[in-house]
Amino acid sequence: MPASTLLPLTAGMVYYRHLNKPLRALMVYLLLSLLTNIAASVLAARHTNNMPLLHFYTMFELLAVSYYYRKAFCNKKANQWLTAIMVVYPILCIINFSFIQSIYKFNTYTRPLEAVIIILVSGVYLSEQNRFEKQELITASGRLVAYGFLIYFCSSLFQFIFSNAVSHHASKFVKATIWNLHASFVLIMYLFFYLAIRRNERHD
Repeated sequence: MPASTLLPLTAGMVYYRHLNKPLRALMVYLLLSLLTNIAASVLAARHTNNMPLLHFYTMFELLAVSYYYRKAFCNKKANQWLTAIMVVYPILCIINFSFIQSIYKFNTYTRPLEAVIIILVSGVYLSEQNRFEKQELITASGRLVAYGFLIYFCSSLFQFIFSNAVSHHASKFVKATIWNLHASFVLIMYLFFYLAIRRNERHD
C-alpha cells in the first residue's frame, strides 16, 4: 500500500510546477495517505493495534478530500457546504471514538459516513459539467480524480460498514480475500490520480 501511493505522489512532485490548484491540493491527501500507511504497517509489524490511527486518519482524510474539492469546485454554494462538512465531521469523529465506539475497533459509523460524503461530493462534481456553459470549469484531470474516488469508496462502503463483523466472524481466508480486494481498489484509485496528474501536465 505505501508503495502504490508513491506512483501519483512521485508524478505530482515531478510535475508540481505544472499542476493546477486542485491537483496541488490532492498532493496533501496523497502525502497523508503515504505517511498513515507507513505508520499502520509499522504498528502491524510490531503486533500493535493500529485502529486508533485509523480513527484519526478517517477524520483527516475527509478534511484532505474536502480541501481538494474546495479547490476543484467553481461553485460558491458547494464550497460553503464543504466548509460546513470540514467543521462538523471532525466533531462527529471525536464524539464517536470518545463515547460511542472504542478507538481500538473499526470505526464502522464514521468511516461509512465519510465514504457516503465523498461519493456524493464526487457525484456532484461530475454533474457540474452538465450545468455550466463553460465546460473548462470541470477539467479532464478533475474527472479522473472524481472517478478514482468513486471507484474506491463505492467498492469499499460495505466493507467499512461490516468491518467489525468480518474481523470477529470471518475465516482468515475470507479476511485476506477482502483486504486484497480492498488493496486492489486502492491501487486503481491511485492509478486514476496518476493519470489525472499526467493529463493535467499535458493538457489542462
